[in-house]
Amino acid sequence: MKRKQQIFLPDTIIDTYAAFPEAFYPNMKVLLKFCTTLLMTTVTIEQTFSVLKLLKTYLRSTMLETRLHGLAMIYIYRDLVLNIDVGIDEFGKSNRQLEERILFHYNGHGVPRPTANGEIWVFNKNFTQYIPLSLYDLQKWMSSPSIYVFDCSHAGVVLNLFVKFAEQIDKELEEARRNLAQTSFPSSSTNVHPAAQIAPLLPTSSPIHDILLGACSENELLPMNPELPADLFTSCLTTPIRIALRWYVLQKNISRLNPNIDQEMIDKIPGTVTDRKSMLGELNWIFTAVTDTIAWNSLPKDTFQRLFRQDLLVASLFRNFLLAERIMRSYGCHVCSRPTLPPMFEHRLWNAWDMALDLCLKQLPSVLKQTESGIREPVYEPSSFFADQLTAFSVWLGENSLLTTTVEKEQLKQPEQLPIVLQVLLSQSHRQRALDLLARFLDIGTWAVHLALSVGIFPYVLRLLQATSDDLRPYLVFIWAKILAVDRACQIDIIREKGHEYFISTLTDARSSNGVRALAAFNLTCLVDNYTKGQDELLPVMSRVLDILNTPTTYFHETSALFLWSTLFLGQAWRLNANACEKAVLIRAPDTLQSLLTTHDTPEVRAACAYALGTYLSSSTSGNELSERRSEQSKEAAIALIRCLHDGSPLVRQEVLVALHHFLNLFPQTTTTTTTTTTTTTTTATTNTSGTNITSNVNRTGSLLYKTVFDKVTEAIQTVASSDPSYEMVQLSEKILTNLQQPISTTFFHWCCSRFRVSNTITRDLGSGIAQQRGASYIEDENDFFARSNRYWRNHCIRSNPSRLADFQHMRETIFTNRISNATPLVLRLHPYENYLVVANSSGNLNFYEFDGSPRSKSILKVGSIGSTINTLDFINAHDRTLICVGTDTSAIRIFDESTQRLISSWIALYDQYTHIHSSHHHRSISNPTSTSQPKFVVDWNQQLCRIYTSSSNIDYISLWDVERERRLYTMDTGTSGGVYCLVSDSNGYCAAGMGDGTVRCFDTRSRENPIGISPSPTPLNRHSSIITLKSDINNRLLSISNMGQLRRWDTETGISAELPVPQTSQHISAADIHSTGNVLSLATANALQFKTCFGDLLFDIKNSKFAQTSCLSFHQYRPLLAVGFKDGSLSMFNGKTNSSTV
Repeated sequence: MKRKQQIFLPDTIIDTYAAFPEAFYPNMKVLLKFCTTLLMTTVTIEQTFSVLKLLKTYLRSTMLETRLHGLAMIYIYRDLVLNIDVGIDEFGKSNRQLEERILFHYNGHGVPRPTANGEIWVFNKNFTQYIPLSLYDLQKWMSSPSIYVFDCSHAGVVLNLFVKFAEQIDKELEEARRNLAQTSFPSSSTNVHPAAQIAPLLPTSSPIHDILLGACSENELLPMNPELPADLFTSCLTTPIRIALRWYVLQKNISRLNPNIDQEMIDKIPGTVTDRKSMLGELNWIFTAVTDTIAWNSLPKDTFQRLFRQDLLVASLFRNFLLAERIMRSYGCHVCSRPTLPPMFEHRLWNAWDMALDLCLKQLPSVLKQTESGIREPVYEPSSFFADQLTAFSVWLGENSLLTTTVEKEQLKQPEQLPIVLQVLLSQSHRQRALDLLARFLDIGTWAVHLALSVGIFPYVLRLLQATSDDLRPYLVFIWAKILAVDRACQIDIIREKGHEYFISTLTDARSSNGVRALAAFNLTCLVDNYTKGQDELLPVMSRVLDILNTPTTYFHETSALFLWSTLFLGQAWRLNANACEKAVLIRAPDTLQSLLTTHDTPEVRAACAYALGTYLSSSTSGNELSERRSEQSKEAAIALIRCLHDGSPLVRQEVLVALHHFLNLFPQTTTTTTTTTTTTTTTATTNTSGTNITSNVNRTGSLLYKTVFDKVTEAIQTVASSDPSYEMVQLSEKILTNLQQPISTTFFHWCCSRFRVSNTITRDLGSGIAQQRGASYIEDENDFFARSNRYWRNHCIRSNPSRLADFQHMRETIFTNRISNATPLVLRLHPYENYLVVANSSGNLNFYEFDGSPRSKSILKVGSIGSTINTLDFINAHDRTLICVGTDTSAIRIFDESTQRLISSWIALYDQYTHIHSSHHHRSISNPTSTSQPKFVVDWNQQLCRIYTSSSNIDYISLWDVERERRLYTMDTGTSGGVYCLVSDSNGYCAAGMGDGTVRCFDTRSRENPIGISPSPTPLNRHSSIITLKSDINNRLLSISNMGQLRRWDTETGISAELPVPQTSQHISAADIHSTGNVLSLATANALQFKTCFGDLLFDIKNSKFAQTSCLSFHQYRPLLAVGFKDGSLSMFNGKTNSSTV
């Protein structure tokens, strides 16, 4: 049987319902039962009051019907049944005929004490006397779920016996279910199992879960004060504001601002509970906020959800119950309930409520005078309650928003004022400030979002999407971004209430900041994520999003977030949606994404383009025949994706690889055959690639059209599997080649969404939105700030005291000489600010050594693949969080985090020599038939420009990479057949290359289209020997050292070189380096380690035949330190200021 909702309706529910759409209003019925015969006495109650005086209070109670009927204007309920002194027969009959859920309100004043057998007293129809009604029978008549209010003396007895009978009925129902399950039902044509027929025969809910409210405990009588309503408990539940004012005035122990207020003035307080701008409405608004907040801070979360959030009317009833607890206790009555609630009458927020009442009563006389003079809307000073509570919430945010770790957030004490902040959202005067504070709170992270959802934020902010104020847009889109990032189920309600239109208007409003528009794009992306109805509703938005992506921009950084989420919106909008894919074909959306994939400076945007193309291609594999135009676009997309397999970002390459996998699955049989042909060496396998294997839903011509592209895609994936420096990329490509039909996906989209679940995204993502409006900025954690400040001061001290020539006089002294491994050190670097050095050896490892006192091994890091040799080693961001850049002879660059030793990024820097994909320059490889050595990979890291210059000894061009953008900017032809053996650059954009023919060539990289090459000197140094470095203390000067020890100084502006007077030697120089600040260079010869000035003057040398085995050496950037590696795996450290033992 269908049971509509039948609930007793307090007046405070009106204001709460104003925040919710009309669709949320339940259908209900109210049933009132009064047993209030005045002229009868009982043995349990002594008549000590005036019957005529008390009659007024009872008549006031019967006005409850009028008050409830006055609420019909907002369509909350259907019927109201009122029975005074009803007989037991009519009572049972009226209850049994109802199909709705019932709130049973028993108003029994003057009735006898409930019996020990569980009976309450009602009237006989024919005799004016009390007769018992069993609570057991009452529960049978009422069924469940129901709500009971017992406003009578000894109500605690009723609640205890009610629970006892409820447990008995629950056991009976369970036994009846077992018996019915064993009963044989008549067979039916539908072959329904007998157990399935039990549900219609038995109640679906047990009375054990019914809600009970009692006015007093077991041995207590109701108060009988002529100054109070006779049904004081009922008055608290129905008219809480007026009874709270009346009770407050009656208190003799409270000091009031205006003690001359009487009961008659209270009854004349102007306004209604529905009008927050009136005095009575404002008090009702404050009362709702206070009681909600007290309950939220005192009750367990599941209890609060059940009583204060699942049903709006039940929530209003329990708000008023908190007031009843406070008032009834002052007259010696302890209210009771099921479920049992902890005492909340002494919560400190009641003091704020009393203050609000006092400030209201202070102004009441002047307000009444205005009313008497005919003023309809009297002027009064609004309460400062909400402003004060917002200030308290702001203080809490200031104290706790700096906590960054998850553990710290979980240990946070929830903010007491959060429910009040939600109530303030209903006020236009405080709304913007409340939204700002709420946004800052949600920005703490997932913990805060879950807390806000549990307190009931959802319907409030959903209703605000109907607002038209532009000032609220930054706050609302940010708040919804935080909510949707955590709870994607909200998309159903947003689409139903047309809330997506708010985000569309924000996205397309050019007046909004790029950060705010990016948040709107994120919200729209969440609405189409795995939600077909959302995709269909937002299908027209695709064209408007594409217009944003086609907008020319030169400030990629400012629009990167907007482009990222606009691209991801397209990717999610047409994911597994044929209609959206066809619309994408019409508006040529894949063409726009292909252009952004190759030109945009932000790696995340390029990865998003690859992801979107991948979802477009995957949506084409649903079994439907592709149109000719869509097939052509798919082929073009695949070709564009192949070009990006050598992108500088592993994130982009991974998404490109997955997208190509989706392309291969467009024609599974053809793809399988093509892959077999590529990976098999037999002629038979090649023959099997004929058109006879074409899938049934693609014709022969379409398959042959794609055959060439399939071959290119397969070859490109095989190249990735054999040469990509990222281990994840190699694994993914091998997985694709092994089994093309298995589903492959990445976590890129979820990774992007996870950014909204962490802290401090306001300043990162809103740009000129919220952050600038409230002047906020990111504040570091105290420990991070101290560490950063310490590093800054340490680095400043080191840089301000550079090494001088005199500091190298004691360079003969060594710190240590130690054999570190069996592998030969190939490259070593000393950290410019920390006391450790990094050694790259011939086994492909990076060894970290601390050199304070005796050397200690710090850690070992495996780099590169088997067979590759490390050629270069550099520190990136050495002044802050150090990264280590490693280059191998396969032209692979890998960047590691020094603290975690995690691979941050990797790419092939000179991929032109491994693939057929060329730039506009026609580069060529240089081969030397007489040389058997591996080509040398050359790298120079420029910290000021965040660029990496790369080349090799067997090519004739230099490749320039932007590390921040993770993409190649362009290449520069060297103009000579000699390969590049060393590179160096400065902060002005100049780059110098030491060539294999002994010349030095300089380039001005500021001319992006055509870098200027400078040919310095017609007289070359010895071939394959040039080693150069920029002198930081001499402008426009280069110093080069040949393999025979010759020195030249070069002027980069004129290209003129001057050979320095250096004694001729026939000894080969195995390694050399120049100190950056000390004007000192070091050369390792066959029998000595020489130290010279930059003008060629010999300072001193260290004689030892071991130096003939020198494999590498390196100066410290600032200090007089030199590290030397030897072929036998040993390492020596020399310090110009130490007095340690000599080698």
